Amino acid sequence: MKLKIWIWGLALLFSGLAFSHPGIHEQVDSLNERIKQKPSYQLYAQRAHLYFEGGQLDLSLKDLDTAAKIGPKEPLLFEYGNIYLVKGDHSKALKYLNQFIKFNPQLAEAYVARAKAYQKLDRYSESIQDLKQSLKLHPSPHPGLYIEAANLIYANQKNQLESALNLLDEGIQRIGVQGQLQERAIELLIENKQDNLAIDRMKLLGNERKNNVFWRYDLAQLFIKTGRTAEARTELKRAISETKGMESAAVAELRNKINQQLSKLP
Repeated sequence: MKLKIWIWGLALLFSGLAFSHPGIHEQVDSLNERIKQKPSYQLYAQRAHLYFEGGQLDLSLKDLDTAAKIGPKEPLLFEYGNIYLVKGDHSKALKYLNQFIKFNPQLAEAYVARAKAYQKLDRYSESIQDLKQSLKLHPSPHPGLYIEAANLIYANQKNQLESALNLLDEGIQRIGVQGQLQERAIELLIENKQDNLAIDRMKLLGNERKNNVFWRYDLAQLFIKTGRTAEARTELKRAISETKGMESAAVAELRNKINQQLSKLP
């Protein structure tokens, strides 16, 4: 049981959740001294990860190979896969990531890494499947992961717009905020000439942002983009009115942008 817990901890290490302080160079120096005194599987694995973080891929591989001679190779497979991803050997990366996921199918980051390998090998359906699996496994996925998956779906599946929007909406529901996800949905709708739906989503985003002046400016930009200049002018004038009494540098910059835009609108 203790071995399983330790192996899980090592897998988390390789997902980038460790070694934030102090700097990589100082940590490598510390490990060098410890390895001289008493080399061990864990120390070589830790130094391999630091070398990887520092971009010293060949040194990282060398330490992984040394660690694999001392202890189990399975927990190291994720790091091997990441190294070969960075090296651009995507077939080799895929081989190691397949082996790691077979060993540990519960690490969300491993599916993200394998999705990148699949994508580079033009195996888009498998890449999308892995991104979706990582979303299921991750306790609190970053919005960017939903956007990455939605972009892949949009570029490579039939009925891609609806499927991409559904995934973005799933992210909105799960994360509880709209932000980047709704913005990406709006971009996709505009690209597909579905202006009214895009504007509806922008108004939903306004509810979250309490219809503040920065959101109102964004709404005006959307009206301009869709050829609704009269409505854009109305929103810009309203935004100017709402900035009265606000003295922050950001608001002052926004006010200048709005005045410049109003002077150019027909």
